[in-house]
Amino acid sequence: MSNQRINKILANSGICSRRKADIMIRGGKVLINGSIAEVGMKVNPESDKIKVNGKELKSINIIPQVILFNKPKNVITSCSDKHNRKTIIDFLPNEYKKGFFPIGRLDFLSRGALLITNNGEICYELSHPKFEHKKIYIVKINGKLDRNELDKWRSGIDLDGKKTNPCEINLIKKDSKCTFLKITLKEGRNRQIRRIVSLFGYKVLDLQRVNFANISLGSLKEGDWKLININKMQNL
Repeated sequence: MSNQRINKILANSGICSRRKADIMIRGGKVLINGSIAEVGMKVNPESDKIKVNGKELKSINIIPQVILFNKPKNVITSCSDKHNRKTIIDFLPNEYKKGFFPIGRLDFLSRGALLITNNGEICYELSHPKFEHKKIYIVKINGKLDRNELDKWRSGIDLDGKKTNPCEINLIKKDSKCTFLKITLKEGRNRQIRRIVSLFGYKVLDLQRVNFANISLGSLKEGDWKLININKMQNL
C-alpha cells in the first residue's frame, strides 16, 4: 500500500472526520513510529505504527455507510453533548452509534436532511466547499421581503467581511405576515441563512433542509433515518 496522508488514514479508519483528525494531530495525540505526527505528513498504514490517544491503530477495513436522518428541531448536531441534550446519535440504533459522525451541521433550531457517516473521505467530499454540493432549504420568514432584497441576497451578501456566493432563491408564497422561500446554496457558513435574514431586519420562523447533495428527504418522517446507497450519491 502506498503512503497516504495521516488525516485520510484516520478518517478511513472510522475514528473521525479529516478535519477532526487534523485537530487531533495538532494536539499531539497522534504518534507515528513513536514520534509526534505533523499535519499533512504521509505514512504507510501497513508498515508504520500509528497510535491515537495511546492506542495502536489497527489495519481494518470498515464498510463505508451513509445515513440520511430527518433532524427535528431542538436536537444537537453532534455525537455527544456535555449538557446532556438530545443529539442526532441518540436517534440511531446501537450498531450505528460508534464510529459515526455528521456530515456538516444543522443548528439547534433547524430541521431536515442531515447525512451521517462512518467514513472520513465521504464526509470530506460532501462537506468541503470546493465540491459545491447543493443544499436546498424551505424557509419561513416573519415579514415580506421585497424584490430588491431578494435580488441582493441572490447576488451575495457580506458576512464577516466576505461576500456569500450567488445562490438560487425562489419565492414560494407570501401572505400578510410571512414569506416562504426555497433557497439553494453551494456553501454552508455558520447560520448563514438566519444571519442574512437578520441583516434585512427579519427573523426565521422555520428552516428545513429538504435536500443535500441530491439526496432528498422524500417521505422520511422527522426523527427517522434510513441507509443511503453510496453508489448512487452525487459525485461519489
